[in-house]
Amino acid sequence: MESKDGRKTKDKSQEERDLVAVAPERLVFARNFALARKDKKLSQAKIHSLTGFAQSWISEVETGKSTINVDNMARLANVVGQPLWKLLKPD
Repeated sequence: MESKDGRKTKDKSQEERDLVAVAPERLVFARNFALARKDKKLSQAKIHSLTGFAQSWISEVETGKSTINVDNMARLANVVGQPLWKLLKPD
């Protein structure tokens, strides 16, 4: 599918398929990390300065749009002062 300016865009059904493919554990981490970051009153820009991770990637992690490996999960958990297992625990 193309937009009016000729760029390729995803149709709604492709977006829905992409969301279905996201592991629930990634979404649990995303939500819990965002909450822990906000609880510590840390901005995404501050997380960037502490870790070197791009702010845009941090945003994508928090929304579940980007994949993340366990090493980077552990680094983010450390920055917000939480053990990784707590950020992986569903409500």
